[in-house]
Amino acid sequence: MKKQVLKASFAGCLLALSQGVWAESFVLQDVQVSGLERVAAGTVLSNVPVSVGQQFDDSMTAKVVRSLYKTGLFDDVRISRQGNVLLIKVHERPAVGEIKVSGNHVIESKALIAALRQAGVARGRPLDQSALNRIQREIKQQYLARGNYAASVNTQLVKLPRNRVSVRIKIHEGGVARIKALRINGNRAYSEATLLKLLDSGTKSKFSILSSRDKYAKEKLVGDIDKLTSFYRDRGYLNFEVVSTQVSLSKDKQSVFLNLNIHEGDQYRVGKVKIIGNTGLSQNELRRLIVLKEGQVFSQRKLAETRKNIQERLGKDGFAFSRIGVLPQVDKINKRVHLVFQADRGQRTYVRRINIRGNFRTKDEVFRREMRQLESSFLSKEKVKRSKERIQRLPFVKAVKISTSPVAGHSDQVDLDVVVSEQSSNRFNAAVGYSGNGVLFSVGLTQNNFMGTGKSLTLAATNSKSTKNFRLSYNNPYHTVDGVGRGFNVYYNKNDASKDDVSDYSSNTYGADVNYTIPISEDNSIRFSIGGEHREIVTTLSAPDYIKDFVKDNGDTYNNILGKISYVHDTRDRFLFPTKGVRHNIVLAAGLPGSDLEYYKLKYRGAVYAPVSKKVTFALKGGVSYGKSYGKTSKLPFFERFYSGGISTVRGFDNNSLGPKDSNGDSKGGTLGVNARAELLFPAPFAEDVDGLRMSAFIDAGNVFDDKFDAADIRYSAGLSATWISPIGPFTLSYAKPLNAKDGDETQQLQFSIGASF
Repeated sequence: MKKQVLKASFAGCLLALSQGVWAESFVLQDVQVSGLERVAAGTVLSNVPVSVGQQFDDSMTAKVVRSLYKTGLFDDVRISRQGNVLLIKVHERPAVGEIKVSGNHVIESKALIAALRQAGVARGRPLDQSALNRIQREIKQQYLARGNYAASVNTQLVKLPRNRVSVRIKIHEGGVARIKALRINGNRAYSEATLLKLLDSGTKSKFSILSSRDKYAKEKLVGDIDKLTSFYRDRGYLNFEVVSTQVSLSKDKQSVFLNLNIHEGDQYRVGKVKIIGNTGLSQNELRRLIVLKEGQVFSQRKLAETRKNIQERLGKDGFAFSRIGVLPQVDKINKRVHLVFQADRGQRTYVRRINIRGNFRTKDEVFRREMRQLESSFLSKEKVKRSKERIQRLPFVKAVKISTSPVAGHSDQVDLDVVVSEQSSNRFNAAVGYSGNGVLFSVGLTQNNFMGTGKSLTLAATNSKSTKNFRLSYNNPYHTVDGVGRGFNVYYNKNDASKDDVSDYSSNTYGADVNYTIPISEDNSIRFSIGGEHREIVTTLSAPDYIKDFVKDNGDTYNNILGKISYVHDTRDRFLFPTKGVRHNIVLAAGLPGSDLEYYKLKYRGAVYAPVSKKVTFALKGGVSYGKSYGKTSKLPFFERFYSGGISTVRGFDNNSLGPKDSNGDSKGGTLGVNARAELLFPAPFAEDVDGLRMSAFIDAGNVFDDKFDAADIRYSAGLSATWISPIGPFTLSYAKPLNAKDGDETQQLQFSIGASF
């Protein structure tokens, strides 16, 4: 633009000198503009720095020309005079009619067109050739930074009707340059092989077919230099530096040769460490916060950890914005570094108000009761973090973000903004089927956020000629203000297996129970329930022997008092797709003394989640179940036995197909069950932006036994699974291959479930 203005000034001067007739001034009577195609005459006149009735002389000509060139709308501006009328003749710049980008794969066309628009090159705007040239150079720099050294960017302008042009950007990306050699020079303390393993850049192994390690990128190399620096400074080398980086290309620009020249320096140990400043903490407590100990090899990571410990401890007391400075004193002779942590806790900060936003389905109070940070109390980062975790564990919350905003006029107050992203936690299933015994209809609805109150309600029913089932469940997690939950279940089941050929007995069952959940700490709770059940069993001629024997010993009608108590320890960071934390659940269920059937079942379920990277999580899950009768009951009731096989236990094997067989050759379950699962969870490679979709690579193991465990009978499988949190509930699809199936096992490699608990 500066060049254009200079050109306009020079042209204006020449024009003024060449027009001798303008030597004397005149009163301007009119201004006439010609040569316009798209630009309105008013636009031109508004940019002319003179007005009708004004005295005009030749010194004003250059000003008019410069002003019109500055608009960027014209390629040429000429001025002449006819009497007392000023004549302006312009030639408009061509407008951009279309923009076409071709040949690009690494960088999306949308991103390139957005960059052009930001620089002023867009459809409908006058063509700015200088901006186009600048963008062309920047696009090439983007490719060079990605390692595409053979990339080229060419721009072509094609004329269109009505003084328009088509901007066509042709890109040849070329291949990404591959690293053929990477050398590290100047290392003494650690071998080159040790250092090369730290880097993301390097030559590719013969066995790493899918690896991108040898693809050169400037950003990746910068990250590798940071890794080297952190590695050495975490091991006491305070003066470590990468002296120079040499990058050379082959003639075809497809091969890269790298040399990193480093200077290690001397290794330092920790000298005296102390904390000064007004912390309000005792010396004993301060010492516990210091991770660096005198005589240890200095570590930059431990230095940062010590600072974090001090800040978090001061944050507990309401000094959320404390500043911790470090004054190192380097003793070059003794190779010691003395550290003085200077703490400035600042003023105590209070929370004036907590604002809940983003909740369109759920009432504010549902989230407020999970908050451990309260209004009118001092700000604690620990309590804010805990509040976030508790909200994220709610099954109807997808994500939550908590931030602070200062209160105008009050330097010691902040507002807490809690922004939640909700998701449907409803699970709905409905099915209609037909068999020789008639139509089967089933419907079920579970709402974990009933009417936006955080309460859960489940209503399920099945009806056919052979089956009638009904269940109603309700739970209020905050029956009392201090977090005691209460719920109840009512159910009725009537199964006539002789008509449906599903099994070889029929039963009529109805019952109800009430349950309470009592929190004993932030991460621990106890749940217990008590209820009654009436059950009638009717055997058929084809019933297996173990059912006939049980009915013979215990009768066929039972009135039971059922009790259950469980303990839950949960530190997961969220309910759906947790990335870290553990969950342990121990359950003891029993037919209590005085019941017609006296038995107990003890179950343990555990899960551990650990982040592998920002998007990948490793999960290890397992469980053990055991059941036995006591008192007058001869055996564990057959309808209380454990089963294995299927999508919820050992995938790749048919549902409930593993374990001991009955006299008819069907699975009868077991009194002891074990299962384990190792999973690597990650976003779907083809749909990373889809919310609520995760994939996993897994290994499953498990089986059920009659009292005695036999490791040789454990079944294993491996495969891939995908889970999508759909509007009607979780949908899971898995493909598993059994690894040690034996004769008689029923396998099923492709399995799915809809609306199952997650």
